[in-house]
Amino acid sequence: MKKLLLLITGFVLSLTIPAQGKKRDNGKEKDKSKNEKSINQKDSEQIAKEKRVNDEHSKKIWEGTYDNSSNGPKPSKNQPARVRSSFQKDYPNASNISWSKYRGDWAATFGNGTSMSTALYHANGDRRDTRTLITRNETPRNVIDSILHRRHGTWLEDIIKIETPGTTNDIFRIKDIIQGKPQYFYYDTGGNLAKYNY
Repeated sequence: MKKLLLLITGFVLSLTIPAQGKKRDNGKEKDKSKNEKSINQKDSEQIAKEKRVNDEHSKKIWEGTYDNSSNGPKPSKNQPARVRSSFQKDYPNASNISWSKYRGDWAATFGNGTSMSTALYHANGDRRDTRTLITRNETPRNVIDSILHRRHGTWLEDIIKIETPGTTNDIFRIKDIIQGKPQYFYYDTGGNLAKYNY
């Protein structure tokens, strides 16, 4: 009788121990599932934030360049190999790269250290220019002084620094509000008005 009682007790224990382990595992699986959802949610939020920043950057970079036949850059997935190769050579440390096409050129918007930039390439891989939104404090003092001397009420926000390959002189696109409408002026590093096509 003792043997039978021991056998039954052992049998019951052998059934309950795996069931308890399964309950513990279910808790871990639920926690793991919650963590995965939390991580996925954070990733989604980060992607959405990067998209908003990228959209805001692009809006400011291209503002004033639209004409009647064009309504801005279009997202692109297939850039010519020469364009991709040139971009990788020019900006090997670029991060968060997104491509678009605008006026027949290919534009790569990317993280460039602490700021964002947009590099514009012709289909043959030649870089047209690189545009970076800068602050008033980052703009050379002589450029600011020259602008304010010419136009005392100039609005000095959304300053775009345009770097062109093969030259040491940058161009600064300044947005000004004249009679309630935005107008854009280009200045060279000497503070002189310059001509620049989009």
